[in-house]
Amino acid sequence: MARKNKRATKTDATTTKPIKTLTKVTDLTESHSLFWHSEFWKKNWWKALIIFCLPFILYYQANSFGYVLDDTIVIEDNSFTKQGFSGIDDLLTTESMTGYFGEQKNLVEGNRYRPLSLITFAIEHQVAGGKSPGPSHFINILLYALTGILLYRLFSMLIKDNKTDFWWLATPFLASLLYIAHPIHIEAVANIKGRDEILALLLSLSTLYTTLRYVDSKKTFWMISSAVLFFLALLSKENSITFLAVIPLTIYFFSQHKFKTILKTFLPLLISTILYLILRFSVAGVPEFGKEVNDLMNNPFLGMKGGEKMATIMFTLYKYLQLYILPHPLNHDYYPYAIPVLGWADYRSIGSLLLHMVMIGIGLYGFRRKKIYSYAILYYFITLSIVSNIVINLGTFMNERFLYMASVGLSLLVAYILSEKLGNWKGKTGAIIASVITAFLLIGYGLKTIERVPDWSSALSLNQSAVKNGSNSARANSFMATAMYEDSKSMSGENKKQFLQEAMSYSDKALNIFNKYQNANLMKAGIAAELYKIDRDEHKLLGHFAEVMSSRPDVPYINTYLDYLEGRTSDVDYLIDWYVNTSLNEVMTTAQQPKWALHYLNRAYKLDNHHKGVLAATAKVYRRLGDDTRADNFEKLANLEQ
Repeated sequence: MARKNKRATKTDATTTKPIKTLTKVTDLTESHSLFWHSEFWKKNWWKALIIFCLPFILYYQANSFGYVLDDTIVIEDNSFTKQGFSGIDDLLTTESMTGYFGEQKNLVEGNRYRPLSLITFAIEHQVAGGKSPGPSHFINILLYALTGILLYRLFSMLIKDNKTDFWWLATPFLASLLYIAHPIHIEAVANIKGRDEILALLLSLSTLYTTLRYVDSKKTFWMISSAVLFFLALLSKENSITFLAVIPLTIYFFSQHKFKTILKTFLPLLISTILYLILRFSVAGVPEFGKEVNDLMNNPFLGMKGGEKMATIMFTLYKYLQLYILPHPLNHDYYPYAIPVLGWADYRSIGSLLLHMVMIGIGLYGFRRKKIYSYAILYYFITLSIVSNIVINLGTFMNERFLYMASVGLSLLVAYILSEKLGNWKGKTGAIIASVITAFLLIGYGLKTIERVPDWSSALSLNQSAVKNGSNSARANSFMATAMYEDSKSMSGENKKQFLQEAMSYSDKALNIFNKYQNANLMKAGIAAELYKIDRDEHKLLGHFAEVMSSRPDVPYINTYLDYLEGRTSDVDYLIDWYVNTSLNEVMTTAQQPKWALHYLNRAYKLDNHHKGVLAATAKVYRRLGDDTRADNFEKLANLEQ
């Protein structure tokens, strides 16, 4: 009898119960799943509320700001965006800068096709009936808050065994809070144009979320949702494509699923990517990677020799880490030469290379063991790769907004160290120390954000901050001159004169950094003309024009203003002599532009076709151009004049 019972017990243990358990593991339901927990919001709603409200506290000032920086390109002066609903078709079927320039210019390597954020601006323009910076700023903050909520939910789905003595040190909550509070994101949130960054991350994270839901439930709905959301993420910004690697990496690190399951979740994303690339190439053309861009403002590495490009890039990668650890000073402008040109003999490049090699080594070391720190490091490098200037030339050395997506990994890494390493060191002692450090970081980040956000209130305040924190950027100094020039239009008298003179100093500084910078030369000429209207000092005006012409005689504004001046000058002889001297010395000799020298001498010839100096100078220019016949003719004419 006992033997029979023993056999029955064995049957129950080896057939019924194990089969039932295997069924639960293989066919997971929403209430018993690897990632999804139906009770999450009920238990954690108040933590989620903290994360959601924080952006509105930190960025409340931005609701009263206007349009600044690239808002001009995507909103104010974008002909398609300003059409509202009727412009959406054009936004979908043209390269993203076409609505501003009127044609596709391909100013930077790879072109730009980011229609989704532009479509949202068109909708806001339609609904608001015109310019609407206030609502647009609010929407940016709202989307940022939703990103924080989604991060918290995702981290909680991935990290479930986090044990800590204090609830605020739980890794999912702390990582999300650190991310939302960090001031490195100010550019993306406070600048309306930064919505492409916000949407790209929000939709990429949404793709990850729906993919995890599919892994749990095997429902087709979640698979289709992930494919659609990823397509929208790609339409927001190109760097979303890095989630093709991030999502499989996430499933590998935080589950025991085999390669077949990972591949199944990858295929819908791959299909979305292929469809996106087909659309992008048909609209914006196939990018010509490696094509040399000969404008320093769109190719900061122009003219670099040997290993200078990679050494300089390596230094910018260090700057990203430095700004995450210590976000000061912050700047929106990292154009030439805010970042110095370095070679491999410079300790900064070598140090950065060694630091990044160590980080990559640590990431790979924890890969097979599926450590959170490894995942955070690999996520950081994967998402930063496409905006590092290593893959494609982005047209600037770096930008703080380029860290918007990648800083998720750094926030997770810092939270993991504070929570799971320091927080569990020597019982509550480590948790207390971790709590103090956390409070220091969050308060510091918050205060820095609140202090920095007002810099984005106007073009003038933004550029004042830029020249203070990045004075070696030609673009920052030129834009400061532009902002002051625009603000001077509402002034008069001595105040206006002093304001314009200060603006001139910024344009001069920009030209000292890069003397052929078109915008800086244009501003110098424009400011000189405004000063002339005040003091009527024609000689000073022409002196400024000559300085511009020594590097950029092709500035159209100079020709336009000379038309105005020729009809009003009281000293025609001085103007003719100025044409002669400037054409020979500044334009032909310094700028090495004999054709433009001839252009300005033709203007002088129209004023006096018997002027000996004009005729002799024209002969010299033709000789320089290799046209000896015309040179001889003008020399003969000059000799006939007494």
